[in-house]
Amino acid sequence: MSASEEELIGHSYTRARKHPLVIGKLPGAGRLPGGPYTITQVMTMVISFGFLVLTRDLWARFGAMNFVLMILVPWGLAWVLRYARLDGRDPARALRSLFIYSSTPVQGRLAGKPQRVARPRLASATCTVRVRSAERPAPAAVPAPAAKPALTPVRRALPATASEPLRKARPAAAPPAAAGRPEPKTGLQALLASLDEH
Repeated sequence: MSASEEELIGHSYTRARKHPLVIGKLPGAGRLPGGPYTITQVMTMVISFGFLVLTRDLWARFGAMNFVLMILVPWGLAWVLRYARLDGRDPARALRSLFIYSSTPVQGRLAGKPQRVARPRLASATCTVRVRSAERPAPAAVPAPAAKPALTPVRRALPATASEPLRKARPAAAPPAAAGRPEPKTGLQALLASLDEH
């Protein structure tokens, strides 16, 4: 048998690692008869004993044997539950898992809340295409609007005492742009313009 055809064997130790919480001792350090009992077994004994006490008018017709039945029936149910397993778990845990599974939303949960997926909708759109025939003459060219005259700044002469602080505060003039080129608008355009000059 080659390495690619080697048989793979998997082992699961989950059941051995998940020890159920059990009650095996009395508060006075004595052991419970037939114990230790799981929480499911203890709850079964308490509930079945309470049910038998509430319904004793229906079944209690055996005299002293009634007390024996009130002890043997709950203990027998607990003993049966010790060996009853559903998917490796005791029936109470299996029923709890089934309840959680059945109450989970179909789409699952997101952040603890049921997830809602929107239903798909049919989207409709209209597109109009106008085809120009070759026989129709092209529309007359629209004349370009007249260029607006550029505004020129007007400079006023200031007295010598008032113009000194203004001259110091005025920023240096920007270098003149290359002839025929517009002023760059972005840093990338300025970089490309400087590369063209070299």
